[in-house]
Amino acid sequence: MERTDCFRIETHRKRIRYMLAPYRWICDYADVKSDPYTLADKMVMTGNGVEEVVELGGNIRNVVVGRIEKITKHPDADKLQICMIDVGDEDLLQIVTGADNVFEGACVPVAKAPAMLPAGPIKKGRLRGVESFGMLCSGGELNLKEEDYPGAGVNGIMILAGEPAVGMDIRELLHLSGTVIDFEVGANRPDCLSMIGTAREASAADQVAFRLPEVKYEEHETKTEELVSVKIKAPDLCTRYIAAAVTDVKIEPSPEWIKLRLREAGIRPINNIVDITNFVMLETGQPMHAFDASKIRGGEIIVRRAENGEKMKTLDDKERTFTENMLLICDQEGPIGVAGVMGGLDSEITDETKTVVFESAKFMYGNIRQTSRGLGLSTESSMRFSKGVDAVTTMFAMQRALTLVSELGAGKVANGMIDVLNEDLKQKVIKVNAARINAKLGTDIPAKEMQQYLNRVFIQTGIIGDELVCTIPAFRSDIYGTADIAEEVARIYGYDNIPETDALTSLRRGRVSEFEAKTDVLKDYLKDMGFLECVTYSFTGPQDYAKIGADVPESVKIINPLGDDSSLMRTTLVPHMLSAVALNQNRKNENVQLFEVSRGYFPQEGEPLPHEVPMIVLAQTGSKDFFDMKGILENIVRLTAGAEIRCGRADEPWLHPGISADIFVGAEKIGVMGSVHPDTMKVFGMPERAVIAQVDLEKLYALAKPETKFKALPKFPAATRDLAVIVDTDIGAGDLMAAMKEAGGKRVEKVELFDVFSGAQTGAGKKSVAYAITMRSPEGTMRDEEVDAVMKKILKVLEKDFGAQLRQ
Repeated sequence: MERTDCFRIETHRKRIRYMLAPYRWICDYADVKSDPYTLADKMVMTGNGVEEVVELGGNIRNVVVGRIEKITKHPDADKLQICMIDVGDEDLLQIVTGADNVFEGACVPVAKAPAMLPAGPIKKGRLRGVESFGMLCSGGELNLKEEDYPGAGVNGIMILAGEPAVGMDIRELLHLSGTVIDFEVGANRPDCLSMIGTAREASAADQVAFRLPEVKYEEHETKTEELVSVKIKAPDLCTRYIAAAVTDVKIEPSPEWIKLRLREAGIRPINNIVDITNFVMLETGQPMHAFDASKIRGGEIIVRRAENGEKMKTLDDKERTFTENMLLICDQEGPIGVAGVMGGLDSEITDETKTVVFESAKFMYGNIRQTSRGLGLSTESSMRFSKGVDAVTTMFAMQRALTLVSELGAGKVANGMIDVLNEDLKQKVIKVNAARINAKLGTDIPAKEMQQYLNRVFIQTGIIGDELVCTIPAFRSDIYGTADIAEEVARIYGYDNIPETDALTSLRRGRVSEFEAKTDVLKDYLKDMGFLECVTYSFTGPQDYAKIGADVPESVKIINPLGDDSSLMRTTLVPHMLSAVALNQNRKNENVQLFEVSRGYFPQEGEPLPHEVPMIVLAQTGSKDFFDMKGILENIVRLTAGAEIRCGRADEPWLHPGISADIFVGAEKIGVMGSVHPDTMKVFGMPERAVIAQVDLEKLYALAKPETKFKALPKFPAATRDLAVIVDTDIGAGDLMAAMKEAGGKRVEKVELFDVFSGAQTGAGKKSVAYAITMRSPEGTMRDEEVDAVMKKILKVLEKDFGAQLRQ
């Protein structure tokens, strides 16, 4: 098991599928015998993923509490002071410091050389001629923030409060020692996003007793229903809503044991009421919320769908706009919270709060997931609601919150609760055949033994004949049938104990489709030419089209996008390829050759699904130019369709107007290529030029590849003539080449372009193009008169159709 030495867990990590479980908190509910590393190993073997084991304070060593007994000025430095410090040893420790906030009698953290801090080792040194045997520590040097310890955020040495014992290890004083296991929680196990769920798994893995925390509180005369009422207008989205009130509230810091548990689990302590809701959420997996009762207008909580365009400021001080598919917590005048995601700013708990209404509810996980994505707002609560909570734990969590209120003396618990229930709480019972489980697992486990394994994971199981009767607890919503029960048996029995057996099945030879076969040939060729394949997302947004100067085409819209930048299914691969090229260029990767084979998604009228068009996009940088890319495309078309390409003038805003071309095979346009437009390069932050091409593979592969025919080598030699003509600059060289081949007929074997230039010699608006024309006759060696006749015929066609003039 990987071990990480770390002082503190960051409190704002966006870890969607992970649970930070402090070892000492696990031990509150399970009589664990194994050390943290052994426990982690055992839990891995029972199907619980472990990311790492974190030792808090593991990178702080030999740092103790010291009391400054005497301070004198440094003889050779005005800004340095010499401190004589009592660290519990026989002699005082001499340390030179530049801090100006220390004073005689102050208790401070002292790193006694040799020592270790998060930033590195501390050694004995000499400052301007005076020996220093360590260092006084600031909060920052211990990786502490003000919320972790009062005074840790000051600019200078951290002054310790009270009268701590001199020589005491600073980790003990500041509760820095401890171990946290970082669990990876599967999507089907929302119960493990809680300390109780984690402890249940730990008790099963370590084969020790498990116990639920105590529920015990005293209710007072004031009734909850006198302070607030609840109305559910969307029972399909809220199957249980429990409200309980607390009066005479005292807002103050939580006791250290609660703050310690929260910090170790990655949550920042705030005040006793808010900390209780966070503590219960981590403990039970049930998110809770606390409202200031005086801010619930009309004294009524209403759970309803939002109205389109309805707005509210959430606790992060951002205004949110809602749609009709989102669920809100409202009072009689408007929203006071986004159900399952975040509370409203106007109903938050403040130092003036005197009466609190706690909320514990079950919201439909699909709706909360959509709301969280729609708002671009992910929280610890929304993450848990999105995976599913159970209605039984909803009540237990409320009881735990009221227990903690009573235990901390945070207020008086009102009499009774409001419990609106729209769900059947009856436990599910599954009957499975033990022999069938053995058949699935390839084992021979007795039914009695299976019963013991299932009871260990809190599935109460009885035996009737060879049948297991399993009562499924509410928190195991992932268990539906025989396969799920077999999995529970297997993980406790031990995957490594299941014997290996030969697979009993028939084998069939697989074949790739024609599309895949052609694509494999294409990819192999590109890789041989030095290209690397990349993969980008199929999502795009209006800004991607704006970056290439194109209008947003009719596109397939994503119902629940992660953001505006990924709200559409793309119709072109160009923007993402240009982003990849720019990233490589800015990382000093100068000679980039990339390609991607993917699909464009085009809506079809009257059809629920889009038309998916396979495409390929290629990009080259560095020494590669337009003609290198043209050669690559020519070979691609020859390989896949056995055809030749023809170039026409392109009109794409993201391509250089003079160095670009549409690509045709016959009359069919199959793609476009060219040098990236300088303006587009600036938008994408591309420091160097690049050439890019995009080809429609659906059109390319649809071309009938001619049958391969072999013929004897020619018996007679070829005759070659060069032809240079001056034409208008807007005439395509490919069009001229095609005309030459047609005019020359069967005698013209090959036409190759070898020179293009323009300038004063050609005149304004003109260019010179030169071709090498290869001619051959199957009947004999061509005489000069025959060659001249073909050349005259070609030149006549060029003069007539293109206004070409023979270059002198």
